[in-house]
Amino acid sequence: MRVELRIGEVTVPVELNGSAAARALASRVPLELSMSVSSVGCCGQLPFSLPHDEADIHPGWSDGDLNYKPEGDWLALFFDDEKNSARYGGQVTLGHVVGPLDALRGLERTCRAKIEALYEGS
Repeated sequence: MRVELRIGEVTVPVELNGSAAARALASRVPLELSMSVSSVGCCGQLPFSLPHDEADIHPGWSDGDLNYKPEGDWLALFFDDEKNSARYGGQVTLGHVVGPLDALRGLERTCRAKIEALYEGS
């Protein structure tokens, strides 16, 4: 399933994987939350937990990953620093951005974010 993630004025499509956590997130869209922007990504706390398989938990990310951190119910879209990301454990990858990440790197501060489903033909 593909979703559209709008953070502030930037919109990116994200292809979700087939994990239990990704399916659960997809079942909860449309969804709005506040996300803080850092030098490596955008992060916001979900108002609910996502079920996940323990085998899906890993350290780090690849640039463009949409990850869930069960400890605290954090959702993050990472756009930088994958080479140093292994020091951050407890990640569950939900999907990956389809397309360039450059516009995300220009975001600042805290932004409203909205996740919506994209359907065939849209």
